[in-house]
Amino acid sequence: MIAIAGCGGDDDSVADADPFYGVAPEGMQNVTDYERMRAGGVGTVRVVLQWSAIERTKGTYDWTGSDQLLSQLALTGLERLVTVFGTPAAYAPAAIDAPTDDQETLGAWDEFLAAAVARYGSDGDFWAGFADANPDSAPQPIREWEIWNEPNSSTFWSPTPDPDAYADLLKRSAKVLNEADPAARVMSAGMFATPQSDRAIDSYDFLTSMFDVEGVVKVVDIVGVHPYGPDVESVIGQVEKTRKAIDEAGSDAPMWATEIGWGSNASAGSDLSKTPEEQAQLLSESFGRLSDSRDELDLDGVIWYTWHDSPGRGVGACGWCPTAGLVDADRDTKPSWTAYTDLTGGQP
Repeated sequence: MIAIAGCGGDDDSVADADPFYGVAPEGMQNVTDYERMRAGGVGTVRVVLQWSAIERTKGTYDWTGSDQLLSQLALTGLERLVTVFGTPAAYAPAAIDAPTDDQETLGAWDEFLAAAVARYGSDGDFWAGFADANPDSAPQPIREWEIWNEPNSSTFWSPTPDPDAYADLLKRSAKVLNEADPAARVMSAGMFATPQSDRAIDSYDFLTSMFDVEGVVKVVDIVGVHPYGPDVESVIGQVEKTRKAIDEAGSDAPMWATEIGWGSNASAGSDLSKTPEEQAQLLSESFGRLSDSRDELDLDGVIWYTWHDSPGRGVGACGWCPTAGLVDADRDTKPSWTAYTDLTGGQP
């Protein structure tokens, strides 16, 4: 258990944030980052529970990193939305290799999820220790579990996207999670509509096939979407088409846009690469319109990718990623962070 002092979770001068507005940082941030997010009106932080990092040795779990991360978020008063992703090297050559290719890996996935919900779910052992160590801060158990990331693309689901296999993973995951924690909610992975990777599947077709598998409509409580696009109309169109696909499948699941963003280097060679001013304007317009339509779309939240710039990180198709931050690598304010806080009413 990690007790972190001075995180500001009980600072009454900071208004409660709307959980609709979120941020997806890359990796672990420092306490100052989380305090600034909270002051800026960030309500939800999307984090990754990386199976491949936690189970580096077969059958042994090292929760150190996730313990620290979830402690910091709870102490700062930020809600968390968790994505579970990454097949360990003990079971597959790469983290993006689908965990559905053999029974051993599927069984290991079940065991990992059961261990994760026992630790971090509603009655998780971790939160009991947290409450003892931090009596003035409320625990933040994980209730929404986003299963994998962009399974319609071979960039994240190797070797080949497979809606039936992913549907099976959702059903297995729901069984494990719901048996361990009746309050758990299963989220299907966010997907970009038209990924360009080898043998990728358009997200609308993928969702239709996924929901066609018997039992999936009953187990998916939330649907994720990654509405990346060159302009606001493209973003709104993807969310609307996803809503239509969900409705036509006979599901009443709400949506979460668990990633959306643009870079601020217009020379990066992508239609998601903009100037800093354009990045800010696109954020303001897309978040504003999605917030105004949240009831109509049954949209629970929108998460900006990402918190800070990381020079040199993006390659290939994600050449825009290094400048997708709301603040720069030195944590200096960018126009996009000002635009974000204008929406939330927070402090830049």
